[in-house]
Amino acid sequence: MTLRKRIQILLAFLVGVPLLILLVESYQAGRKTLLTQMKQEALQTARLETAEMDLTFDPPRLIAEGVIRALENEPLPTPDAIRKLLRRTLHESPDIYGITLSLDPALTPLKRFAPYAYRRKGVETEITLPYDYLQREWYQLPLRSGHGRWIKPYYGEGGEALMVSYVAPLRWNGRVVGMVAVDLELNNLVHRLHFLKPGGDGTVYLVNKAGKILAHPRLKALADLPGNQGLGELAAVMAHHGLDTVKMMDPVSHQSSWIVESPIRSLSSERGGDDWSLIVSWPLDNRLAPLTGMGRRMLVLYLFLGGAALWFLNRTFEDNISRPLRNLAEQARRFAAGDFSRPVVTRGDALELQELATALTTLGASLKKNSTTHPGEEDTP
Repeated sequence: MTLRKRIQILLAFLVGVPLLILLVESYQAGRKTLLTQMKQEALQTARLETAEMDLTFDPPRLIAEGVIRALENEPLPTPDAIRKLLRRTLHESPDIYGITLSLDPALTPLKRFAPYAYRRKGVETEITLPYDYLQREWYQLPLRSGHGRWIKPYYGEGGEALMVSYVAPLRWNGRVVGMVAVDLELNNLVHRLHFLKPGGDGTVYLVNKAGKILAHPRLKALADLPGNQGLGELAAVMAHHGLDTVKMMDPVSHQSSWIVESPIRSLSSERGGDDWSLIVSWPLDNRLAPLTGMGRRMLVLYLFLGGAALWFLNRTFEDNISRPLRNLAEQARRFAAGDFSRPVVTRGDALELQELATALTTLGASLKKNSTTHPGEEDTP
């Protein structure tokens, strides 16, 4: 292998490896910075939205418990007093949709009594529940558990309004005689979460341990996981009962995503809920796409710079080392052939090459001298 080829390989190694290391380090640093920023933004979004969820779902529970305390302190309130209490509660609680007290006809002197105060197209009104409520799930669930419960979301008002209800048992003389139910409309909440796009392409939705999804932009307002699939890794994350951040497969989009899971305290089992959690999900591929594009551009730039550097170094080596060495080698071959007519020229060459040229010139002079003296010596008798 020629000296030039060896030097070229050495230069390629000395230039290429540092550039490659610089490229990898730049990409890794950028990726780490982007993921850190993503994590902070996702955590901030999760904390803000979870706090908003608690501000949404805590009031119905507190209102129901307040009405129950007011009714339990009365020995036997009159129907008018109960209706007045419900209407005043509705009027002073603009965030709720409606409230009812539904009594068991067999357990109170008021018999079948179920006034319902609610807002119909923004107007406060009152009706009596027209159906047999005793066997409905919203009545039976807290009756069996003995404490207040959130009823799973459902569609009311002819299927147009998405609703959820908090229902708590009313006791007189230590005996459950009816239920106080507070209804909450979720359309505005679902609409807000549906169009909330953290980072531009993230999703925010609610999910419980049973796999019920609420407010996911790819699904209808209230849906099960597609194909009856389970929560997968998300189930284990939700079991921690705390704020978690993890890279995993999103159970809805099936994309590798950065997931933040934040339990909603007001919808926990301790407060009568089904352990709902708020999920902030960012697809990593989409989020890292700008960085990947930048990495490609940096690679092209580094290849260009590396190629330019190698070309410059190779050109410099050719001009300052390879060509002078070839000239000296050619001069040595002429000296060996007895041609001493062309002098050795080393002006502007490196000091080492000048020293080599001087030595070659001395050798040429010696050879020339020997070539002119030897013939005479041969004629001497």
